[in-house]
Amino acid sequence: HKRKAIKRLYLKWHPDKHPNPEMATKAFQYLQRQITRLEAGRPLEQPEQEEDTTPYEPSPRWRGWYNTWNSWAGRADHARHREQDYYSSRGGYSTFRPTFTARPTPEPDTGRVWMKQAEADMKVLKIVLDKVEAEQDVCYHVCFLAHEVAERALKAGKYAVCGLHPDSLRHHDLVGHAGALEQERRLLTVGLQQRAQALESPGYYLKTRFPNQHVPLAVPAEQFNPTQAREAAICAEEILDMMKQIVEQS
Repeated sequence: HKRKAIKRLYLKWHPDKHPNPEMATKAFQYLQRQITRLEAGRPLEQPEQEEDTTPYEPSPRWRGWYNTWNSWAGRADHARHREQDYYSSRGGYSTFRPTFTARPTPEPDTGRVWMKQAEADMKVLKIVLDKVEAEQDVCYHVCFLAHEVAERALKAGKYAVCGLHPDSLRHHDLVGHAGALEQERRLLTVGLQQRAQALESPGYYLKTRFPNQHVPLAVPAEQFNPTQAREAAICAEEILDMMKQIVEQS
Protein backbone atom coordinates (compact mmCIF):
# COMPACT_ATOMS: atom_id res chain seq x y z
CA HIS A 1 0.00 0.00 0.00
CA LYS A 2 2.87 2.38 0.84
CA ARG A 3 4.53 1.79 -2.55
CA LYS A 4 1.23 2.27 -4.41
CA ALA A 5 0.61 5.57 -2.62
CA ILE A 6 4.14 6.79 -3.41
CA LYS A 7 3.75 5.65 -7.02
CA ARG A 8 0.53 7.66 -7.42
CA LEU A 9 2.13 10.81 -6.05
CA TYR A 10 5.38 10.24 -7.97
CA LEU A 11 3.58 9.97 -11.31
CA LYS A 12 1.08 12.73 -10.51
CA TRP A 13 3.84 15.28 -9.87
CA HIS A 14 6.46 14.01 -12.31
CA PRO A 15 7.55 17.03 -14.44
CA ASP A 16 7.33 14.95 -17.62
CA LYS A 17 3.63 14.25 -17.00
CA HIS A 18 2.40 17.47 -15.43
CA PRO A 19 1.06 20.34 -17.61
CA ASN A 20 2.97 22.84 -15.42
CA PRO A 21 6.53 21.43 -15.22
CA GLU A 22 7.94 24.37 -13.23
CA MET A 23 5.42 23.94 -10.41
CA ALA A 24 5.60 20.16 -10.65
CA THR A 25 9.40 20.16 -10.32
CA LYS A 26 9.20 21.90 -6.94
CA ALA A 27 6.46 19.57 -5.72
CA PHE A 28 8.38 16.55 -7.07
CA GLN A 29 11.57 17.55 -5.25
CA TYR A 30 9.58 18.08 -2.04
CA LEU A 31 8.05 14.58 -2.42
CA GLN A 32 11.49 13.01 -2.91
CA ARG A 33 12.81 14.73 0.21
CA GLN A 34 9.86 13.49 2.24
CA ILE A 35 10.37 9.90 1.06
CA THR A 36 14.06 10.14 2.02
CA ARG A 37 13.11 11.44 5.48
CA LEU A 38 10.60 8.63 6.04
CA GLU A 39 13.19 6.00 5.10
CA ALA A 40 15.73 7.55 7.45
CA GLY A 41 13.23 7.71 10.32
CA ARG A 42 13.43 11.51 10.39
CA PRO A 43 10.42 13.81 10.98
CA LEU A 44 8.69 15.07 7.86
CA GLU A 45 9.64 18.47 6.48
CA GLN A 46 6.99 21.05 7.45
CA PRO A 47 5.73 23.71 4.99
CA GLU A 48 7.08 26.58 7.12
CA GLN A 49 10.45 24.83 7.58
CA GLU A 50 13.49 26.01 5.62
CA GLU A 51 14.01 23.87 2.53
CA ASP A 52 16.33 20.90 3.02
CA THR A 53 19.28 21.29 0.60
CA THR A 54 20.90 17.93 1.39
CA PRO A 55 21.83 16.27 -1.96
CA TYR A 56 19.15 13.76 -2.93
CA GLU A 57 20.14 10.17 -3.62
CA PRO A 58 17.45 7.46 -3.79
CA SER A 59 18.08 4.38 -1.70
CA PRO A 60 18.74 1.05 -3.46
CA ARG A 61 15.32 -0.08 -2.23
CA TRP A 62 13.52 2.59 -4.29
CA ARG A 63 15.95 3.27 -7.15
CA GLY A 64 14.59 0.46 -9.34
CA TRP A 65 11.00 1.65 -8.92
CA TYR A 66 12.00 5.24 -9.64
CA ASN A 67 13.70 4.18 -12.88
CA THR A 68 10.58 2.28 -13.95
CA TRP A 69 8.25 5.16 -13.11
CA ASN A 70 10.56 7.67 -14.84
CA SER A 71 10.33 5.54 -17.97
CA TRP A 72 6.52 5.50 -17.75
CA ALA A 73 6.42 9.27 -17.27
CA GLY A 74 8.73 9.75 -20.26
CA ARG A 75 6.47 7.65 -22.47
CA ALA A 76 3.43 9.59 -21.25
CA ASP A 77 5.19 12.86 -22.06
CA HIS A 78 6.06 11.59 -25.53
CA ALA A 79 2.45 10.51 -26.13
CA ARG A 80 1.13 13.86 -24.91
CA HIS A 81 3.39 15.74 -27.32
CA ARG A 82 2.29 13.50 -30.18
CA GLU A 83 -1.33 14.31 -29.35
CA GLN A 84 -0.45 18.01 -29.22
CA ASP A 85 1.19 17.81 -32.65
CA TYR A 86 -1.81 15.97 -34.06
CA TYR A 87 -4.38 18.55 -32.97
CA SER A 88 -2.13 21.51 -33.76
CA SER A 89 -1.83 20.29 -37.36
CA ARG A 90 -5.63 20.46 -37.58
CA GLY A 91 -5.93 23.90 -36.08
CA GLY A 92 -8.04 22.80 -33.12
CA TYR A 93 -5.61 21.96 -30.38
CA SER A 94 -5.71 25.27 -28.51
CA THR A 95 -9.44 24.89 -27.77
CA PHE A 96 -9.15 21.17 -27.03
CA ARG A 97 -6.45 21.14 -24.33
CA PRO A 98 -4.74 23.54 -21.90
CA THR A 99 -1.31 24.93 -22.67
CA PHE A 100 1.61 22.48 -22.76
CA THR A 101 5.32 23.15 -22.64
CA ALA A 102 7.08 23.15 -25.99
CA ARG A 103 8.49 19.84 -27.09
CA PRO A 104 12.30 19.88 -27.38
CA THR A 105 13.72 19.77 -30.89
CA PRO A 106 17.05 18.26 -31.98
CA GLU A 107 20.05 20.58 -31.64
CA PRO A 108 22.99 18.75 -33.29
CA ASP A 109 25.40 21.68 -32.92
CA THR A 110 24.71 21.90 -29.19
CA GLY A 111 25.19 18.14 -28.99
CA ARG A 112 28.63 18.48 -30.55
CA VAL A 113 29.64 21.10 -27.97
CA TRP A 114 28.59 18.79 -25.12
CA MET A 115 30.45 15.93 -26.78
CA LYS A 116 33.69 17.94 -26.95
CA GLN A 117 33.46 18.57 -23.22
CA ALA A 118 32.77 14.89 -22.53
CA GLU A 119 35.87 13.97 -24.54
CA ALA A 120 37.96 16.52 -22.62
CA ASP A 121 36.70 15.05 -19.34
CA MET A 122 37.67 11.59 -20.57
CA LYS A 123 41.24 12.77 -21.14
CA VAL A 124 41.45 14.02 -17.56
CA LEU A 125 39.93 10.76 -16.30
CA LYS A 126 42.64 8.73 -18.03
CA ILE A 127 45.38 10.89 -16.53
CA VAL A 128 44.01 10.31 -13.03
CA LEU A 129 43.36 6.62 -13.76
CA ASP A 130 47.08 6.07 -14.35
CA LYS A 131 47.71 6.99 -10.72
CA VAL A 132 45.21 4.68 -8.98
CA GLU A 133 47.65 1.88 -8.22
CA ALA A 134 50.26 4.16 -6.65
CA GLU A 135 47.78 6.55 -5.01
CA GLN A 136 44.53 4.79 -4.16
CA ASP A 137 43.01 7.91 -2.65
CA VAL A 138 42.41 9.21 -6.19
CA CYS A 139 40.08 6.32 -7.06
CA TYR A 140 37.04 8.28 -5.89
CA HIS A 141 37.84 11.03 -8.39
CA VAL A 142 38.04 8.57 -11.27
CA CYS A 143 34.59 7.26 -10.34
CA PHE A 144 33.18 10.79 -10.17
CA LEU A 145 34.74 11.74 -13.50
CA ALA A 146 33.31 8.58 -15.06
CA HIS A 147 29.82 9.72 -14.04
CA GLU A 148 30.54 13.21 -15.44
CA VAL A 149 31.80 11.83 -18.77
CA ALA A 150 28.75 9.61 -19.11
CA GLU A 151 26.29 12.37 -18.17
CA ARG A 152 27.71 14.89 -20.64
CA ALA A 153 27.95 12.29 -23.39
CA LEU A 154 24.34 11.17 -22.84
CA LYS A 155 23.11 14.76 -22.87
CA ALA A 156 25.09 15.33 -26.06
CA GLY A 157 23.32 12.35 -27.59
CA LYS A 158 19.90 13.60 -26.51
CA TYR A 159 20.57 17.08 -27.87
CA ALA A 160 21.57 15.55 -31.20
CA VAL A 161 18.68 13.09 -31.48
CA CYS A 162 15.62 14.58 -29.83
CA GLY A 163 16.57 17.75 -27.98
CA LEU A 164 16.76 18.20 -24.23
CA HIS A 165 14.04 19.64 -22.01
CA PRO A 166 15.35 22.16 -19.42
CA ASP A 167 14.19 19.87 -16.59
CA SER A 168 16.17 16.98 -18.08
CA LEU A 169 19.19 19.24 -18.42
CA ARG A 170 19.21 19.84 -14.66
CA HIS A 171 18.96 16.25 -13.47
CA HIS A 172 21.74 13.68 -13.34
CA ASP A 173 19.80 10.44 -13.88
CA LEU A 174 22.03 8.49 -16.27
CA VAL A 175 19.57 5.60 -16.57
CA GLY A 176 16.72 7.95 -17.50
CA HIS A 177 18.79 9.63 -20.22
CA ALA A 178 19.99 6.26 -21.51
CA GLY A 179 16.45 4.88 -21.62
CA ALA A 180 15.25 7.81 -23.73
CA LEU A 181 18.11 7.30 -26.18
CA GLU A 182 17.51 3.56 -26.42
CA GLN A 183 13.95 4.30 -27.54
CA GLU A 184 15.20 6.68 -30.23
CA ARG A 185 18.27 4.77 -31.51
CA ARG A 186 17.88 1.10 -30.61
CA LEU A 187 20.54 -0.26 -32.97
CA LEU A 188 23.24 2.13 -31.72
CA THR A 189 22.48 1.89 -28.02
CA VAL A 190 22.37 -1.83 -27.19
CA GLY A 191 23.35 -2.23 -23.55
CA LEU A 192 23.39 1.53 -22.89
CA GLN A 193 21.08 1.42 -19.88
CA GLN A 194 23.09 -1.40 -18.26
CA ARG A 195 26.26 0.66 -18.56
CA ALA A 196 24.49 3.72 -17.17
CA GLN A 197 23.16 1.63 -14.27
CA ALA A 198 26.70 0.44 -13.51
CA LEU A 199 27.67 4.07 -12.88
CA GLU A 200 24.41 5.06 -11.20
CA SER A 201 23.89 2.24 -8.70
CA PRO A 202 27.12 2.77 -6.69
CA GLY A 203 26.14 6.41 -6.20
CA TYR A 204 29.20 7.85 -7.92
CA TYR A 205 27.58 11.25 -8.40
CA LEU A 206 27.07 11.92 -4.68
CA LYS A 207 29.08 9.37 -2.70
CA THR A 208 32.34 10.43 -4.33
CA ARG A 209 31.89 13.97 -2.97
CA PHE A 210 29.84 14.12 0.22
CA PRO A 211 30.84 12.43 3.51
CA ASN A 212 27.21 12.47 4.68
CA GLN A 213 26.27 10.13 1.84
CA HIS A 214 28.08 7.33 3.67
CA VAL A 215 26.72 5.49 6.71
CA PRO A 216 28.52 5.80 8.99
CA LEU A 217 30.02 9.16 8.01
CA ALA A 218 33.17 8.61 5.95
CA VAL A 219 35.73 10.36 3.76
CA PRO A 220 34.82 9.66 0.09
CA ALA A 221 38.50 9.55 -0.88
CA GLU A 222 38.91 6.48 1.35
CA GLN A 223 35.87 4.52 0.12
CA PHE A 224 36.79 3.52 -3.44
CA ASN A 225 39.36 1.11 -4.85
CA PRO A 226 41.31 0.66 -8.13
CA THR A 227 38.96 -2.08 -9.39
CA GLN A 228 35.94 0.22 -9.07
CA ALA A 229 37.88 3.03 -10.74
CA ARG A 230 38.92 0.91 -13.72
CA GLU A 231 35.42 -0.55 -14.20
CA ALA A 232 33.85 2.91 -14.00
CA ALA A 233 36.32 4.22 -16.57
CA ILE A 234 35.48 1.37 -18.97
CA CYS A 235 31.72 2.03 -18.68
CA ALA A 236 32.21 5.75 -19.22
CA GLU A 237 34.35 5.23 -22.31
CA GLU A 238 31.86 2.76 -23.79
CA ILE A 239 29.01 5.23 -23.27
CA LEU A 240 31.16 8.00 -24.76
CA ASP A 241 31.91 5.91 -27.88
CA MET A 242 28.20 5.12 -28.40
CA MET A 243 27.23 8.77 -28.08
CA LYS A 244 30.04 9.93 -30.39
CA GLN A 245 28.63 7.71 -33.11
CA ILE A 246 25.15 9.15 -32.59
CA VAL A 247 26.35 12.75 -32.55
CA GLU A 248 28.51 12.26 -35.64
CA GLN A 249 25.52 10.91 -37.56
CA SER A 250 23.25 13.81 -36.59
